[in-house]
Amino acid sequence: MKTIIAILLALFSTCAVNAQTYTLNQLVGTKWKESMLPERIISTMEFASNEIKFNAKLYSATTGELNYNLNSSQKYYLSNSIPVSFDKTKVGKVQKGSYIIKYNNKMNCMEYFYIKSLTKDKLVLYHKRDPKDIDDSNYTLYYERVK
Repeated sequence: MKTIIAILLALFSTCAVNAQTYTLNQLVGTKWKESMLPERIISTMEFASNEIKFNAKLYSATTGELNYNLNSSQKYYLSNSIPVSFDKTKVGKVQKGSYIIKYNNKMNCMEYFYIKSLTKDKLVLYHKRDPKDIDDSNYTLYYERVK
């Protein structure tokens, strides 16, 4: 019985060590371009201390002209776990975590991304969709650093 408990404790501590924590300082002032998109779509996000600025541009496949340009910004904070609801008192104040918790104003809901990896040049985010959403697929986003 003691052996089983020791093995379980070792497994749980290994899982805890694998969870990387990132800091607000690693994100603030950075700008990222989503890779793995068709050339005619350019999607970027830029981190400030309390908001993420998003920009998406869609160019015509035939003429190359800009067909669509979307700009938005959303409040966010970092967390080590997925909260039940968005806590606006943590915006700009929580300094570290492995999740980006953001508030989507358009959809009037909280969204979150797990930071799979963050290096000087690359950012990889994982999003698990809420089962209540129409599209319940999970996806990974790959970004390259612009600034």
